Amino acid sequence: MSHTALRRVIVRLLHDPVLADRLATDPTATLAGADLSLEERTWLVAVPAAAWRTDPDRPHRVLAALRDEYAASTALAPAHAERFFRSTHFHGAIQNDRGSLAIAFGLHMADGADARVVALARLELATAAVRRVPRRVAPSPPGSLRLTPTARVVRARGGTAELLAAVRAGNAPPPLRTGEEPFLVVRTPDTHAVTVEGLEEGLATLLEGAAMALPRAELESLARSLGASIDEAVQVVERLVADGLLV
Repeated sequence: MSHTALRRVIVRLLHDPVLADRLATDPTATLAGADLSLEERTWLVAVPAAAWRTDPDRPHRVLAALRDEYAASTALAPAHAERFFRSTHFHGAIQNDRGSLAIAFGLHMADGADARVVALARLELATAAVRRVPRRVAPSPPGSLRLTPTARVVRARGGTAELLAAVRAGNAPPPLRTGEEPFLVVRTPDTHAVTVEGLEEGLATLLEGAAMALPRAELESLARSLGASIDEAVQVVERLVADGLLV
């Protein structure tokens, strides 16, 4: 029997009352794609829909924990946050073992219609991602460097920094501007706290170029193409290595 798949379907049903109602009316479509035996499908269909809602506060408890990591975006879009348990991001994370529920929630918050919420959620999603990187970071192949997994370059709409500050302070959220601005989301190696700071465009492009391990010479060449002299390119790469951003 496919116990793992069965447990995952149960978790989804316990958090999504809409899915539970669909199971009662169209079990074939509702359970499509789930690796269940006929016996397991029969057992699930036999459960009254009301039984999946005996603890209606269960989704709210999970959501409360997720809000801790996505305080800014959920403050602007509480209704969208509530829809998480009906989203493909939630069901995919549970049924298909796509990783952290916090990451799935961030993808859901960034998949909305409000550009302000999307901008904030992208920063909070990167923050959640770097928090979950293992403490020991594997080195790049000899002679190569890459952006450390404990850092992310995030491009968001202009005015996102001011928006984030306003929401955190409880002030009225200002509108976003046109264009993008790059941010560095990085986990500090000593305290493991995560910081978000603005980046200069050239440095952002250089770090984005190092998303995959590259020979040091190629990174220095990229720095020169961005306007650095030969000596400056060497110094920039060395400083990024010293700061732990390139490993």
